Amino acid sequence: MASTYPEFELSQVVNLWFDRQGLTNPRANTKLTKRTFRKHLEQTGALQIDPVNVVDRAHFLTLWSRFGSFDHARVDQWIYRDRIAFEYWGHEASLLPIDHLALSRQRMKQFPPRHWKESSWWPRYKTTAASKRRVLKRLSDFGPLESADFQKQKRELENQLQGGWNTSLNKEDKRSLQLLWHSGRVAICERRKFRKVYDLAERIYPETPIASISEYHDSWLLKGLAGNGIASEAHLANYFTAPNLDAGQRAKVIARNLKQKRIVQVRVKGTTTPFFALPEHLDKIRRLDKPNGTTLICPFDSLLWQKKRTEDLLGFRYRMEIYVPEPKRQFGYYVLPILHDGRMAGRLDPKFDRENNTLTINSIFLEPNFKRSKSLEKAIRQSVASLAEFLNASKIHMPKTWKSG
Repeated sequence: MASTYPEFELSQVVNLWFDRQGLTNPRANTKLTKRTFRKHLEQTGALQIDPVNVVDRAHFLTLWSRFGSFDHARVDQWIYRDRIAFEYWGHEASLLPIDHLALSRQRMKQFPPRHWKESSWWPRYKTTAASKRRVLKRLSDFGPLESADFQKQKRELENQLQGGWNTSLNKEDKRSLQLLWHSGRVAICERRKFRKVYDLAERIYPETPIASISEYHDSWLLKGLAGNGIASEAHLANYFTAPNLDAGQRAKVIARNLKQKRIVQVRVKGTTTPFFALPEHLDKIRRLDKPNGTTLICPFDSLLWQKKRTEDLLGFRYRMEIYVPEPKRQFGYYVLPILHDGRMAGRLDPKFDRENNTLTINSIFLEPNFKRSKSLEKAIRQSVASLAEFLNASKIHMPKTWKSG
């Protein structure tokens, strides 16, 4: 008996994915504004934050890939002054749209999650109630503080705060600060040269109800499909790590949402794996433009969060080599995939030297199924030039074999 599920070509699935990720026509027509920033967060679900700064911070580089150059300070204002986003756990540490706060409060309520408590490192990492009280009192008495303030010696603290603080702080208190952030008692209120500044959560977060456990679990599926379009269960696993569901829980969430008709099951030609989608996405899939244009993708980009999906749909295997010893690296330390007309064309290994204001491209590797052409060379050079402009780099050093043209 023929399947009654809607069926789509793989190319249509990819087109919808790039549409949801904001990569149909990158760095072309849409500028980064408060509205488009909010839309990006709502569609993809989150912007991952990471301290690695080889080129630029991960969330800024992810935005540049889509929107081109923008003012970093304006993004910080939208997050830490206008409060349209907040820092919490989404896909690892992330920027989340403020509408996600009710869902995040459920994780805060449940913290620490079971898989943390069952981990071998948890007994060494968890802290005492006395330590947590010290941290909360310090924030209550003195307001926003950086995490480094919780490692200073007693005498330094007394000098800085002009007395009145009689409890020595230590590394345990710094861990408590992180745990209190996870549990929603404190919040990140700003960044100072990327250093986190904390305050009591009630001073930062707006009044928000707590989502139910089922709503929180459903968000793994519904927000995952919002960011990916048509996807299998395996393609959504770990797209969000909050909630972090096991295979049994994921199956229950999918079954519940199918029954409630909030999602639909579809077929993708060439595979027997069940795929799923939000009904509203199927209305537009046949009208989508084919991806066009070239950009460079941050290693922490939401396009790469689920690497099995990238391999299955794009035939592109990507692994970060930051922690690989240099002699064993295949492509480089901080490699940016090259997205060209909806396909992964290659990899580029950059380094931004801030002292000398120079963007150096150490190497460029094309994928085996891509032939080097003048049009591809031009597109890659233009992407590098756009990145240099964004970084305010005055000089660009390309590999010798890529300098012509």
